[in-house]
Amino acid sequence: MVTTIGPQTFEIELQGSVFPLLVAFLKRNERYCLQARALERVARTHEGRVRCFLFNPDYLDTAMDRFQVKGTPTFLLLDRGREINRLIGESDGDTLDEFVRTSINR
Repeated sequence: MVTTIGPQTFEIELQGSVFPLLVAFLKRNERYCLQARALERVARTHEGRVRCFLFNPDYLDTAMDRFQVKGTPTFLLLDRGREINRLIGESDGDTLDEFVRTSINR
């Protein structure tokens, strides 16, 4: 399951999660739904191993500044509060899945 998250809740998740977090930074545009579906697919595939979040578009600019995200879509994989990898640009479900698998198995 993908959860839409804001800054306060994200801080709690970031500090307290025992699983890696995959966070999507997506602007609402014509490609938003395709990217959100790819994220949902990864959430189902990696359920119980990775938690997936979509940053609330209302707070996107602030979050992008904090994580030095220069454009959307960008996907960050975080573990214990630290970034372990990032994927920049549009991704289909297979590409996003491969990104997660290779990143958490380093």
